[in-house]
Amino acid sequence: MKPNLALGELVPKATSLERQAHQLHSEKKAEEASTAYAEAASLYQEAGEPMKAAYCFSSAATCWNIRTGWQPLRRAAQWNESAAHEALKAKDYEYARAHFHEAAILYEKEGDAGKYSACFYHSKRTDGRLQWSFFWQGLKERGDFRAAINWKERCAALGRGVVNELNCLVWGYGERPFRTFAFGFSVVILCALFYWISGQIQTAEGLRRISFWEGFYMSVVTYTTVGFGDYLPVGWARIFAMLEASLGIFLAPLFLVGLTRRYLRMYR
Repeated sequence: MKPNLALGELVPKATSLERQAHQLHSEKKAEEASTAYAEAASLYQEAGEPMKAAYCFSSAATCWNIRTGWQPLRRAAQWNESAAHEALKAKDYEYARAHFHEAAILYEKEGDAGKYSACFYHSKRTDGRLQWSFFWQGLKERGDFRAAINWKERCAALGRGVVNELNCLVWGYGERPFRTFAFGFSVVILCALFYWISGQIQTAEGLRRISFWEGFYMSVVTYTTVGFGDYLPVGWARIFAMLEASLGIFLAPLFLVGLTRRYLRMYR
């Protein structure tokens, strides 16, 4: 249990514990070292030193791995996850991404599908932040697009950042499949609204403005690419129908893949 320390005493106490942990580690006392590193990390957290806390949590996890080998690794996973969160506070995205990834691997070995999913998701989100940070870094330093260094690399980072955001939005990197369902349902509703107000739908009664529920029916049929032929888009409505059908072909399998990989992992 941590002693009650004044704010000014936290960092010196944490530094002392960190040195003690390092000494224990050099003496091959991995379990004692991991405990000392974790205590130092907690003190650094309380003192508002996120990167120092992250390094100590990381060291605690490393020592625990050495001690246990292939035995239960939950504590190491938790410390890696804590290190990642502290690194995020310090905006060291590369360090945070690496530790979220390491925590995900350890949770997977432990068979904890929920924690694996959360850490994997956070590692991908952090990678997105890393790409945006790299892109904007030169602009903050120079204040001018033309003066930004490594422009080709920054453009590549911009592309990766945009793809990362789309990946997150559409299916949460495969870990949030119901986002795909929600996104697809939104497409169906928006297209139904357009079919309703467009007045460019051919039916058995001729070209007319259909009701919203007829538009919704047509939208579902188009999205699922069933195509009964009782409602036909005309003019500009054909473009919306084409786009909706294309999204349906892409999103429906994506939803099934995400749902399958997530729930097969949870119930294996």
